[in-house]
Amino acid sequence: MESPTPTPTPAPSSSSSASAVHPGIAPISYLLGTWRGQGEGGFPTINSFSYIEELHFSHNSSKPVIAYSQKTWKLHSGEPMHSESGYWRPRPDGTIEVVIAQSTGLVEVLKGEYDAEEKVIRLQSELVGNASKKIPPKCAFELSFE
Repeated sequence: MESPTPTPTPAPSSSSSASAVHPGIAPISYLLGTWRGQGEGGFPTINSFSYIEELHFSHNSSKPVIAYSQKTWKLHSGEPMHSESGYWRPRPDGTIEVVIAQSTGLVEVLKGEYDAEEKVIRLQSELVGNASKKIPPKCAFELSFE
C-alpha cells in the first residue's frame, strides 16, 4: 500500500494557543489536525484499488493522549471502505503506545518509538485480537510515519 500524501488541515483544537497542548503530547503534536491523501492497495485475492484516506488526530489538553480516527473511501465512487479509531499515548522516554479498534472487529496494540526532532514514529504490532473469533489472528507488521 502506498502512503497517502499528507495534507494537514488544522484541527479545531489547534487554533488555540500552544499552551493548550498537554506537555505529554508536545513531542508529537505535529500530528494534530486532519491528514488526507490518495493511495493504492492490493491483496493476493483481489484486484488492486485506489482509495482516499483521511486521518484525524485530536486532543483534550487535560490528558496526555491523542485521539485518532481513520476512514477510507473508494477513489472513483466515494463508497466507504474502512474505518478505525483509537488513542496514541506517547511517553517521555521516547516510546509510544497505540491502541486501535477497527470497524471489522479487529483490535490492535502497537508499540514503538518516536523521534520528536526528526518527526518520525515507528510502530510494531504487539497484539491483534478479533472480536468474532475465539483465537486471535496471527499477524505482525510495522508502521513508520516519516
